[in-house]
Amino acid sequence: MTSSLPIHAILPDLLHTLAEQDQAILEAAPGAGKTTVVPIALMNEAWLKGRKIIMLEPRRLAAKAAAKRLADTLNEPVGKRIGYRIRHDTKESQDTQVLVVTEGVLTRMLQDDPSLSDISLVIFDEFHERNLHSDLAFALCLQTRELYRDDNPLKLLVMSATLDTQLLEQRLGCSTLSSAGRSYPVKVLYNNKALKIAEVSDEVSCTVLQAYRQQSGNILVFLPGQKEIRQVHQSLNKELKGQANLSILPLYGDLSLQEQEKVIAPTDESERKIVLATAIAQTSLTIEGIRVVVDSGLSREARFDANTATTRLHTRRATQAETVQRAGRAGRTQTGVCYRWWSEEQQHRLAAQAQPQIECLELSALTLNLAQWGIQDRLELDWITPPPEGHFQQSLDTLRQLNAIEAEELILTAHGEHMSQLNLEPRLAHLLLLGKQWGHSDLACQACALLSEGDPMSNIGSEFAMRLQWLTQSDTKLTAHKPKHFYQQSIKQWRHRSASIEISTRTKDLSEEDALGLLLAATFFDRIAQRQSDTKGNSNQKVHYKLTNGRLASLDNTDSNGQSDYLVALDIGGHQGREEDQIYLSHPLNLAALNKHLPELKKEVTHLAWSKKDARLISEQQVWIGKLCVQRQVSSQLPADATTAAINQYIRQAGLAVLPWNQDCDQLRARIHFAAQHDNQAEWPNMSDEELLQTLEAWLAPYLTNVTTQNALDKLDLKSILLNTLDWQQQSRLQQLVPERLAVASGNQHKIDYQQSPPKLSVKLQEAFGMTHTPQVLGQNLTLELLSPAQRPLAVTHDLPFFWQNAYPEIKKEMRGRYPKHPWPDDPLTAQATAKTNRALRSSQ
Repeated sequence: MTSSLPIHAILPDLLHTLAEQDQAILEAAPGAGKTTVVPIALMNEAWLKGRKIIMLEPRRLAAKAAAKRLADTLNEPVGKRIGYRIRHDTKESQDTQVLVVTEGVLTRMLQDDPSLSDISLVIFDEFHERNLHSDLAFALCLQTRELYRDDNPLKLLVMSATLDTQLLEQRLGCSTLSSAGRSYPVKVLYNNKALKIAEVSDEVSCTVLQAYRQQSGNILVFLPGQKEIRQVHQSLNKELKGQANLSILPLYGDLSLQEQEKVIAPTDESERKIVLATAIAQTSLTIEGIRVVVDSGLSREARFDANTATTRLHTRRATQAETVQRAGRAGRTQTGVCYRWWSEEQQHRLAAQAQPQIECLELSALTLNLAQWGIQDRLELDWITPPPEGHFQQSLDTLRQLNAIEAEELILTAHGEHMSQLNLEPRLAHLLLLGKQWGHSDLACQACALLSEGDPMSNIGSEFAMRLQWLTQSDTKLTAHKPKHFYQQSIKQWRHRSASIEISTRTKDLSEEDALGLLLAATFFDRIAQRQSDTKGNSNQKVHYKLTNGRLASLDNTDSNGQSDYLVALDIGGHQGREEDQIYLSHPLNLAALNKHLPELKKEVTHLAWSKKDARLISEQQVWIGKLCVQRQVSSQLPADATTAAINQYIRQAGLAVLPWNQDCDQLRARIHFAAQHDNQAEWPNMSDEELLQTLEAWLAPYLTNVTTQNALDKLDLKSILLNTLDWQQQSRLQQLVPERLAVASGNQHKIDYQQSPPKLSVKLQEAFGMTHTPQVLGQNLTLELLSPAQRPLAVTHDLPFFWQNAYPEIKKEMRGRYPKHPWPDDPLTAQATAKTNRALRSSQ
């Protein structure tokens, strides 16, 4: 083995570390050779004791490519000492010493043999990507070491180009070994622009053309997703049409493995290629002859919203680690160039690392694995990053709905045990098992193949049935961008796996169309969609649906499934910030068949609601699927136990104004409020609007038993109802300390207006003669409004002695002539208080 790669310089330290301890962390820059050198260097170590080395790669193509490079180094075919195991494809033998696998395969190996008895070392390559399965496999390996490998410890080696080493060092208890990358320099050219995300594709197209004309060698272009790849591909084809020996090739995860392999294959020296790639080419893969990288600086990732159980695509700025990895692709075999449209200053402001997938993705598959492993609490494992509580709880809800786990505990049901044996995403495992139970196993296998391997078609609408027709019929004229045998291979595999599981059958008398709809509805129960009535017959570009999870989604009005009142949205997504998602794949649903054959999905309720039109409660028998009301029928029965609750809900929605308030009610509330403010010797209820609305059940509900109409509501005696919120002692105290009326000097009693602050007492001025102090309630001066004989305000005072001395003389002069029949004495403090005229006073004497 030659020492032409930088990784060779650190191999002695690595071999020593793994010989002395059971874990190591290797940080090696792109091009160092860690993937192709380290496994072979470790193959003959004494501590292996005849056991295998497992090397984990994040993608199927990366796993196959790594295995081939390792086998080529040994001048052997793949499958001898170097093998691989990926989904749908395995090459290994009894001679295999290094087995390259993808993360899901390692998780399955752990579940089948938790001790990993024939494995000595697990290598986590490209660990910086923090894939969901790699985080899970890492946590399971740590527990495997603790529980099963005391005598022959399982060694772990974490390798990556860029790592958050602090977390890993804490978990593994070791320091990091670092290796420089290949010494070919990459010149970074900054364009110093500030672009919006929508403008990046055009800028990238221009930069690629510039690079093609100015630089030699193959070009790798990093774009966030397939949409941008199509846009740039179209632009470059137009500008470079007729260029000899030039290939413009897309590279993304949904391409078949054969197409991906074609892209990374070496080209003749006379040929050039431009590869338009997503983050799939960021690490792991080596594309021969790349000398130029054009970086869009963007990355697109799926983000799961636990509140709506919806996954949306989020386009974000690439991190510093990602941009470094992308630039490194240009310097693998020779000096290279990397073009960036942003500035060097902006580069330093980028986030350091991407967020781990475990914090972003839906977790039902991970949680099913935890249940199979025997975990009761998600925090039992030693995670690098623990699953978020919200995402974890949502995954529990999904698994319970699929009947995979018990209602209260993270324990697999019999159905969940069968699901875990299929090595499928939980929903699809559920679909496969239901298909077998119902006697439609082939149909379920076909649906699983289409849903698990990616959509074979684009730009033909959302019809799932059309894809199924293409898959099952030989005479169809439909064309696809993935070969049919790719899906047929999956069908064969799922048919074989489901055949190995013994379950009782419950054959349903269903047409194939209805069977497919019901299988999909039972699987995607939270994506049953109801067409919204306001979209029927419209001429807009979108047909709107509401999903059982409450979200809104839409179809193009040219989509034939857009005529369906109900459908199952099989593939749904959107972009962050949009209120409505897009349905990419769907199938019509027969609601009558669902009601008959999947009664567990629906819930029948009696719903009482207030009708403004009829001014009364209306009772409806309703059928709900999630947050969709799919059937309603008016009923003449008004259940007594629900009537009060429905009236309370109506009052809360409409406000207290719908109750028959009058002046007496308002006055009573004001008196109690005044008592609560100034009487510290007793507890008084809160009479604010907010409190009354919140406590309707306590003070109003007992009087609503037979109230079902606005007319009956208007007859409520609210004053008595409010007064009854006070016990006998409170009522007596209120009457004594906060009286409705107050006697003045004339002997007459006048009403106090407690709705004013301070409360106001309005009285004819002559009735206050002789009063030397301002009237009080609970020690608080009242506002005294003194009236003319015509009951018009003459003065307002809070200080009656001051009024007699300073204001009364002037009022007397003015009013004596206007009201000569009434007394206006010079000394009001010694005069007789009266409500009578002078004549009435004389006749009474």
